[in-house]
Amino acid sequence: MTPKWSFSRRHFIHSATQAVAVLVAAGAIRPFTASAQTAADFEKKEWIIGFSNASETNTWRTALREAIEAEAKKYKNVKLFITDANDSPAKQVSDLEDLLAKNANGIIIGAATTDVANPILERCWNEKIPVIIVDRKVNSDKYTSFVSSDNNYMATKALGKLVELVGGKGKIAIVEGIPGSGPAVERNIAYDDLLKKNSGISAVRQAGDWSRASGQRVIENVSTANRDLVGIHFDGGEMAVGGVQALHAAGVTDDMMRNGKPYLTWMDGYNGGLKLIKQGIGKYTILHPPRLHGSDSVKALIMAFKGEQVPKKWPLQNPEIAAANIDQYVAMNKPDDYWAL
Repeated sequence: MTPKWSFSRRHFIHSATQAVAVLVAAGAIRPFTASAQTAADFEKKEWIIGFSNASETNTWRTALREAIEAEAKKYKNVKLFITDANDSPAKQVSDLEDLLAKNANGIIIGAATTDVANPILERCWNEKIPVIIVDRKVNSDKYTSFVSSDNNYMATKALGKLVELVGGKGKIAIVEGIPGSGPAVERNIAYDDLLKKNSGISAVRQAGDWSRASGQRVIENVSTANRDLVGIHFDGGEMAVGGVQALHAAGVTDDMMRNGKPYLTWMDGYNGGLKLIKQGIGKYTILHPPRLHGSDSVKALIMAFKGEQVPKKWPLQNPEIAAANIDQYVAMNKPDDYWAL
């Protein structure tokens, strides 16, 4: 079925617009000097956008790239160059240097690690080249805007739901994201804090890379050594689907998972994961929308090109999804790798 959204893309954009107004009032926006000073000036010039993607090892990042491409195509005077670092910090540095060599007027960066882009950010800051950081946090503040969900908030809500489901006691597994990447760093801090507050929970933690294959691999290892798991939390829905495949292979049936043996939670709106919630196998996720990350990153850069004020933080909304509202989000007639937002 087609999702019957209870919210809309307009709602997300309206929220971002409200955030801009708040940040302007608070003095938290840095107006960027751009070649164009009005919308009319923007139309008279050709613009080059460079997008440095950390990788496409999972479909979230593919959807991000597709959204950036789609939004950039709306502007006839904008040319887009895209690179894929394949999760290599060294390659991403080279990619960013290449994009600047192509005379990019602005750059969108999905950082492989939190410090990989620091030299480029320094250079762009000094040369007044606007930079949008998307999804993955960096440890420099020399950028124009950070377009992202709140990873700490999402991780706290999702793991908190699992703790609630298991009654605050027992052994759980947490399948984390790529070590050193911004989202994994932020989420792991949230996991640490929550686990400290729940002494009845013991956690087995291993990292994946947000792909289905990594979720399957981690759960194959974890479930073999820990037959007493009462719950599993995944950093992403694609990993959750792989994890369910591993549980099936270990003899865990769908009915067992429906009855919380073990309970399963995760983050994001991967359609394959949403189908698991529709079937009662998964219990909870929280929306982390790649397509909105992508389109809003281009919007932020176009604002900078026009000389408009751009918020330093560009937050996205993260609705919670469970059995009660799953029909508003899942697309049962679409493939697992479908991302609506």
